[in-house]
Amino acid sequence: MQKDFYRIDGRVMGILPEFDEYGKPGSLVLEPDRTFIVPMKPRHLIDRTLRTYGTSYRGAVEGAAYILERNHNPPVLINAGKPVILFPTTSPSREECAWFALDHIVHFQEEEKATTRITFTKGNSLVADVSCYSFNTQFQKALRFRHQLERPDDRLSQAFEPGVSYHLVKGKGMRNFERRD
Repeated sequence: MQKDFYRIDGRVMGILPEFDEYGKPGSLVLEPDRTFIVPMKPRHLIDRTLRTYGTSYRGAVEGAAYILERNHNPPVLINAGKPVILFPTTSPSREECAWFALDHIVHFQEEEKATTRITFTKGNSLVADVSCYSFNTQFQKALRFRHQLERPDDRLSQAFEPGVSYHLVKGKGMRNFERRD
C-alpha cells in the first residue's frame, strides 16, 4: 500500500529507506499492525511532519544538539500530542539511514557482524544493516535526550523565588527599568 502523505505520530515504530523499481527513494513506514510506503525520503517525511507541528527538521536537530551538547546524528523530537523521539542509524544524509522510534524498541541484539535484530512492540522485528554497537550508541543518545527533556530545568526553578515581590518602573526618557520596593 502507498500513501501520498503520512503524518508521523505515536504509532510509528520505524521509517526505512525504500526504493522503487526506478531507484526513486521513498519511505517504508512501520506501525504495529501495518507497513506502507510514502513516496519521499525518510528525512523529508520527518521534515514535512515537523512542519505540520510548526517546526522543521533543522529546528529539531538544532534543538536536540543543544540539549545533548553534541550535534553528531542527534535524535529528533516530534511533538505529536504524545512525544515521539526518532533516532537515526547513521548520518541522515546517507540514503541507507533508517529511523526508529525510541518507545517502540523492546530489545535489540547482534544478528551477524554489522547487523542488528531489532524487536518492537507487538513482537514485530527486523534485521538492520547497522552494527549493534552503533545502534546501541544511537539508542543511548535517544534515551539521554528523553531524560533531559523530562528533567526539570534547574535554571527555571532558580528564577522564581517565592515570597519576593517587586515593582519595576521605567521613567520618561530612561532606557532601563528601575526597581522600586
